[in-house]
Amino acid sequence: MNWLWDRNISEKAVKKILKNPNSSKFIEYSALLLSRMNSPEIVFKNYISPVDFCKKWRKIKREMRKNNWSEPKIVYWDAIYEKTREKLIEKGVIKKGKEYIPGDPYLEKIGEEIRKLRKEKNLTQKQLARKLGISQQIVSRIERGKENISLKNLEKISSILGKNLKITFEDADNLGG
Repeated sequence: MNWLWDRNISEKAVKKILKNPNSSKFIEYSALLLSRMNSPEIVFKNYISPVDFCKKWRKIKREMRKNNWSEPKIVYWDAIYEKTREKLIEKGVIKKGKEYIPGDPYLEKIGEEIRKLRKEKNLTQKQLARKLGISQQIVSRIERGKENISLKNLEKISSILGKNLKITFEDADNLGG
């Protein structure tokens, strides 16, 4: 499969770019590659090292989001990122740094509330996803506190669940309860 079918560049030239994460074209071609490939084995063997993939994933994902049709691939590669990153941390190849999304208490609290309200409405994740125009996997990530949901989408979810969205600022020590 020629994933560069619409580009005027050779695969050899792109491989050179993808071997250098500091290249100005690295993010662009990484995003294109991941939007068109389903095989982490091929990607990691032939194009991008797992370490570079993990280090640059957020920027690659941002570039992929510029194309609405890439959303299912983003969900797929997000899962690959989480597993690859865990393996690299276990091996000591990369250090466990602070992640904004995994384990964020605010996102977890919001996700728990969305799950509770969805179940009260007797909706499955798939049904809610359909109403929102997103994938079931993204609803799952939201409910687990693994997806940094925009305020616009949060308002849309609350509307579908029959609730008004109210945002308040409280003292930081009130988060736990």
